[in-house]
Amino acid sequence: MKKLFSLIVVLAVVSSCTTDVRFNNPGFQAYRDNTLFRAVSVTATKSISTGVVTIQALAENETLTLTTTGTAVGTYNLGTLVTNNKATYNSTFDGSNFNYATNAVHGPVSTITSLSSTGTGYTANISAATTSTGIGTGLTVKTTVNTSGQVTSAKVASPGNNYYPGDMIRITGGGNNAIFYVVNVAGSNGVIDITNNADGTISGDFNFNAVNADGNPNAEAMVNFQNGSFYKIPVTSAP
Repeated sequence: MKKLFSLIVVLAVVSSCTTDVRFNNPGFQAYRDNTLFRAVSVTATKSISTGVVTIQALAENETLTLTTTGTAVGTYNLGTLVTNNKATYNSTFDGSNFNYATNAVHGPVSTITSLSSTGTGYTANISAATTSTGIGTGLTVKTTVNTSGQVTSAKVASPGNNYYPGDMIRITGGGNNAIFYVVNVAGSNGVIDITNNADGTISGDFNFNAVNADGNPNAEAMVNFQNGSFYKIPVTSAP
């Protein structure tokens, strides 16, 4: 009986670590470089003119801001050319100010789009990819090709380097006309998932990598946020 009671206590503690934000209304928390970030104050505003949503979470000496193009349920990619989908993080310690943002930067490919053109004349196992725009090199993809010689899917096999969001990529082989685009690159990427927008509130999850935004030599090159959640944040109107 004692062993059973101990097991129940352990399970309860583990469960609270992963769902605690759900019991705060509103609630906002995440892990920043494996350290808990829990907001003491959080607000959300929606621009009347643009529809852009801004969630600002404040902790002691820290500010985390999430921005999306709207409140619609869905996934918003970060580190892209869509600047209204963005995460920024600011911290002040010992008189020093550190700023990070999911800006569009060059780097190894993280996420690609679905094929915008399936191409013609391809055979199975064609995997090389060449940059049609930009200066990136070394990207290869794992492809699926149908019996008509069209590439039906492509997944990153080797991320290469020096790519930039929006780069157009042609898959080598066939007619060299199967095309996809780079969404974001490693080091400045991530997602905000809006899961609920009912009753004038917004809930969701997020994770991202953000780069040193102002070149501060005393700052780390990147900050990482994982297991982020926001729950029933009231959304107010803004200009």
